[in-house]
Amino acid sequence: MPTYHQEPLTIERLPTGIAQLDIVLHGGVPRYALIFVAGLPGTGKTVFSQQIAFANARAGHTCLYLSTFAEPTLKMLRYLQGFSFFDRALFGQQVIYGDLGGALRKDGADGMLKQLDALIRTHRPELIVIDSFKALRDLIADPLAFRTFTLDLSLRLSSWEVTTLLVGEYAEPALRNEPEFATADGIMFLYGTEEAERQKRFLRVMKMRGTPFFAGEHYFEIGPDGITLFPRMAPQASAEYVLSNQRIDSSVTGLAQMLGGGLIGASTTLIGGASGTGKSLLALSFLVAHARSGTPGLLVSFEESANQIMRNAAAFGWDLGDLLANGLLSIVHVSPSELNIDRHAFDIQAQAAQIGARLVVIDSVTAFQAAVPDAARYQSYLWAITDYFKRSGITVILTTELAEADKPLQISDRQISFVADTIILLRYRETAVEISRTVTVLKMRGSSHDPSVRELHLAPPQIVVGPRLTPRESPSAHLPVGTGEG
Repeated sequence: MPTYHQEPLTIERLPTGIAQLDIVLHGGVPRYALIFVAGLPGTGKTVFSQQIAFANARAGHTCLYLSTFAEPTLKMLRYLQGFSFFDRALFGQQVIYGDLGGALRKDGADGMLKQLDALIRTHRPELIVIDSFKALRDLIADPLAFRTFTLDLSLRLSSWEVTTLLVGEYAEPALRNEPEFATADGIMFLYGTEEAERQKRFLRVMKMRGTPFFAGEHYFEIGPDGITLFPRMAPQASAEYVLSNQRIDSSVTGLAQMLGGGLIGASTTLIGGASGTGKSLLALSFLVAHARSGTPGLLVSFEESANQIMRNAAAFGWDLGDLLANGLLSIVHVSPSELNIDRHAFDIQAQAAQIGARLVVIDSVTAFQAAVPDAARYQSYLWAITDYFKRSGITVILTTELAEADKPLQISDRQISFVADTIILLRYRETAVEISRTVTVLKMRGSSHDPSVRELHLAPPQIVVGPRLTPRESPSAHLPVGTGEG
């Protein structure tokens, strides 16, 4: 009996005009699919659908945008012309606006289907948008009649081989319960959340038959360019990290020696300490040494502006202005009160890619956590962003503020030490005559290191690692130590 080899079918796709959405959809909307664009009023469904229509018109496809409310074309023109994706030359030529509601109200469901057939025969579109499909459901009151209408519509669109977006004002429970969604090849759900300072909008791909997609909650904004999507970060469960033999030096004398020659490349380091122990300066010392070797680095600061950082660095002989001018250093300052976590990771990635950064410092994650009150989401963010950079071969340094000196030692109150390959601890040491600083390398995966407690002399113009302290001199002789995170 002969055997036959069947090649896998390649699903053709249409662009959405939203770059990151095409990535989420693994290339765009599947061609000839019937897709619901669902969400409550004000969530961006119409802008979303119009942007997809004009993107396909620019690609040479004809698009039918069919209203069920007979909205005047002039009103639609006024609404659209504020967006950069709108092209007046395509309006009415490649993106053709029509009405189905009038035929439905006059001749019922059969009359509307005949009107749709006539429009398709006349214009031969590649893409059809029906906005709003939910209005059709309201006009066809009988449930059985509406179910029959939906099935007929689906079969007609399939026979015409067009890609269809059915836009409707649906809440999320309807996506699971209403019969029209059983006929859908795909469902994209747009929704918003109200917060004290702003509304946030999100998109989830609930279903896309026969093709993979990036699931989960993706934040988006509506601006002059239309919709800009910021896909969520997701740590990869498989694949290896980039293995590096590179060592990252420090401008602090003696610190690299404690680290067995420096931080290991493409690793994550957590520098913890109480306020004023020198966390920011220690993190900056690696950036300065790295940049001086000709390799760009990125500093993301939540606490100090670029001018403050440059002034502080100058006291130790570090000319950040020269490094900035030569593209070897970039400083991004974000106030925690203005931070939008849903797009922050995307912005950091983009900035690091723009300058070719191989070292990224985030100072500090303690300030950052004020913008993310949910502990699980905070941990997920840190895990995802460090995972992303490590897989890209980029070294990451995070700083975090520890509890006050009279509290047991704990790396953080959000349990984030699991992201760190290396932990450097800075503490105060109090004697009868002075308060000084100490530095300890608590752990360092994959490398020998000096675990002793050493003095850290922080007095401009120098930062120097001093001699090893004796047990009587160690901060642990004066301060209680708890198990922390283990």
